[in-house]
Amino acid sequence: MKRLYERKINTAHGEKTVCVLAGNLLEIEERIDVLTVSAFAGGYEPIPNTLFGALLKVGINVEELAKSPFLDLRQACDVWISEEVHGKSLQIGRIGCVEMMDYLRDTALDNPIEAIRAYFHLLDLATIAGAECATLAMPLLGAGLQGVSARLTLIPIVNECVGFLKRNPSCEKIIFFDINEQRAASFAETLCEMYSMLDAPEEKSEKKAPLAFISYSSKDKNVADNLCNKLESRGIRVWYAPRNVVGPYATAIMKGIREADYFIVIVSNNSLSSQHVLNEIDNAHSRLPALKFKPLRLDGIDLSPEFSYYLSRQHWMDASIPPLEKRLEDFVQGILED
Repeated sequence: MKRLYERKINTAHGEKTVCVLAGNLLEIEERIDVLTVSAFAGGYEPIPNTLFGALLKVGINVEELAKSPFLDLRQACDVWISEEVHGKSLQIGRIGCVEMMDYLRDTALDNPIEAIRAYFHLLDLATIAGAECATLAMPLLGAGLQGVSARLTLIPIVNECVGFLKRNPSCEKIIFFDINEQRAASFAETLCEMYSMLDAPEEKSEKKAPLAFISYSSKDKNVADNLCNKLESRGIRVWYAPRNVVGPYATAIMKGIREADYFIVIVSNNSLSSQHVLNEIDNAHSRLPALKFKPLRLDGIDLSPEFSYYLSRQHWMDASIPPLEKRLEDFVQGILED
């Protein structure tokens, strides 16, 4: 398989590894303790040209393994992990499964991201129960026949994987893989962008005033500029791109979020389609509750599933009702009174 990316991560349990491979799973030569797969709820048929079909060719029948799992949380969380796989040509210890869609109704489950999160907690339980989890391999869950949006699942998968690596003492390596090199490259790009500062030490500095990070679509820059001016005129420091970017863009963004006291996200039709805004929200979300979320809604729009996941429980400021100038002033005043 083609290696696209690899990095070491320092954790409290020692140095861990994440890597991205492109190619056929059957060509992996190293031992995999848990191979993660996704499926329709209750549907594990080894259809040709699918991962289940490929596994059956080497003697691993996921449909049979699903009948008596090692740990089974399907009823509550749509996840399970198999008993040990013995005597097969491929060096796989167990199969872990996330059910991404309702098989009978052919509809997406209520929250596939919650199922992904539950899966990594299942792996924690499996480790406690004695299952080997030193090396975990996983594709982009739901990207096959389930047809779940890669844009919806990519960032949470990466975030949960690295979080699992950092907290679980037994897991030493996570391998992302995909037979599609373009999807594998998306894994690599996201890992590089989101975790370039994992090992960076916290910088200690005295802050004379709170710092607000503004996340926005470039198409809403006029609103961001106006808001920045109002915040700074009231004594609140502001970090926003491209003005405050020094050095590599992704590194600067991560540093700005890490140092901020407030995370302001301008939510609009433009930002809902911005992968950069979603990346920033995801990274800021990991700092809750120390970092205070301040969403500012410009349009009377319905949130996309990924934005709803992060922002639905946050207190909003609705700026969709004119005049915008007055709404921005009220928003800044709300931060001052916080």
